[in-house]
Amino acid sequence: MTLFQFLTICDSLKWIPRTGWLLRGVPLSNAENVAAHSHTTALLAYLFALQSEEPVDIQRLLVMALIHDLPEAEIGDIPMSAQRADSDFRKAKEKAEDNAMRNILAHLPPKLKAPLMDTWKDYQKGASLEARLVETADRLATALHAAQLVKTGFAAKTFQPFIDHAQLTVTKLQVPQAMDFIKELQQIFTPNSKK
Repeated sequence: MTLFQFLTICDSLKWIPRTGWLLRGVPLSNAENVAAHSHTTALLAYLFALQSEEPVDIQRLLVMALIHDLPEAEIGDIPMSAQRADSDFRKAKEKAEDNAMRNILAHLPPKLKAPLMDTWKDYQKGASLEARLVETADRLATALHAAQLVKTGFAAKTFQPFIDHAQLTVTKLQVPQAMDFIKELQQIFTPNSKK
């Protein structure tokens, strides 16, 4: 596989909508695509890393954020609601993602394939600081888009689960630099906010 072919696969994420929005009645024109989501995730993860009191491998973090949804180029975006409905389904989805990533990276030269696969495995395990920051940024990027939709007139209650899930992730992964961010997002979803 040439670099051009690999980047063509990566670029296809621009055309894959995030299905969670579509399932909630958001028109395709307002639903973010996977590439846009990955961009916001990378930026958030980077900003959180800059505030970290622990050392962060910034390059690894950014690559992880940029590729965390790359398997969706092959299998599409499977909404979180479907994954929560059945733990066996979630495991099957994780296996499908891993297979998709292996397929996508399979024909890259070893010098490119090895570090990308290593970073992907790190993200899947979720144990490193970089993986925790990216996971937090991933959830907050989704919640941020939900907040943007609410600000444009969509009903806040429709997207409350995104904020709730982001809050749980921030609490579980203990990323203190994300606490102020989640508080600002929650203000948009308070009963007194415009809906």
